[in-house]
Amino acid sequence: MIWNEIVCLGDSLTYGARDEYGRSYPAELGKILSEKTGEFYICHNYGINGETSSDLLRRSWNILKSNKSSKIAILMIGTNDTKKPTPINVYRDNIRQIVMSIKANGMTPIVSTLPDLTFSPYYQKNRDMVDKYSDCLRNMSREYDFKVCEMPKLSEYLIDGVHFGNAGYTEMAKVFAKEILDLK
Repeated sequence: MIWNEIVCLGDSLTYGARDEYGRSYPAELGKILSEKTGEFYICHNYGINGETSSDLLRRSWNILKSNKSSKIAILMIGTNDTKKPTPINVYRDNIRQIVMSIKANGMTPIVSTLPDLTFSPYYQKNRDMVDKYSDCLRNMSREYDFKVCEMPKLSEYLIDGVHFGNAGYTEMAKVFAKEILDLK
């Protein structure tokens, strides 16, 4: 049997918070890639609810080091950074260090822009930071040579202004699947 492993790093959007079936975009991504390629894909879900880019930076090296069979790492982080907000220069350096750790562990990084937020009391004040963080990622991709996966407008799938139901996570997985299949 041929199998492929992908590391998925992030926050509650990676974890799959609010998915009515207890799934996530990594679970849907594995299914989609397996169906499209005829090979088995396992997408390791390292999403933690409430995590910021600084939190993920602290734990990412050990995750990456323990997944040597993975050739791809997907990174989607920053939604919780908008709450404070985390200064752009701090967010940028957190992403830089995570991307360099991905590369040092022999994986191809795919970094996702952040999906749009709609109304939520926790995120309302700093929603403009989503665009600022996403622009930062686009600019960094040229400097640090990583692929940016553009998340389209998915607000119709939001169930609480921040998180998705299964249909939204499935749409995210389709976007990631296209990026991954374009790498081959």
